[in-house]
Amino acid sequence: MSQERPSWNQKQTIALKQTIQATALRLFAERGYAETTVSMIAEEVGVAARTCFRHFPTKPDMVLWDAADYDLLVHFRARPAGEGIITAFREALRAGYATLSPDQRALEQHRTDLITAIPEVRAAHLDHLTSATHEFTVAVAERSRREADDPDVIAVSSAIIGILMISQLAASRRPTPSSPHRDPVVAIDDALARLQQGFGTL
Repeated sequence: MSQERPSWNQKQTIALKQTIQATALRLFAERGYAETTVSMIAEEVGVAARTCFRHFPTKPDMVLWDAADYDLLVHFRARPAGEGIITAFREALRAGYATLSPDQRALEQHRTDLITAIPEVRAAHLDHLTSATHEFTVAVAERSRREADDPDVIAVSSAIIGILMISQLAASRRPTPSSPHRDPVVAIDDALARLQQGFGTL
């Protein structure tokens, strides 16, 4: 399966959304989430408030949107057909995160902290997960040449999404001597490897 390349318009849209999001996250850190309005964010970016709402219908969307999600799915769909589902996802994850700069990794951590700390954002996150799970399940079904409601497809998709969720929660906890922070990609890949092995040691 060939990798779909984003059009020029898509690239422009993604670039603008990244600028709006980066500005929003900076203002949330400086002024507080509740104290920062969409109008403040729009003014800082130099666009109309309606432009922000066109790209982010709600304020929580400014935290939850992740351009890396799109890239991850593209990398996953582009993996060789002979690879198993979990292997293909692990390779796609490595490929996607390898391109992130230190600033982008810090942005991901900031997003994670807001998701866990702000009830409004945490609640909206559940809706985003539902949509993401459906889209990923469809991609798994396509790769495995099965239907999206196949029990095996649902099971493996749900297990992978569950690992991503738990890893995100772990990344938001304060590190301790007995439980230091690990690189999120390393932690996710380790959990996926255990899933792939079938938890034979349990």
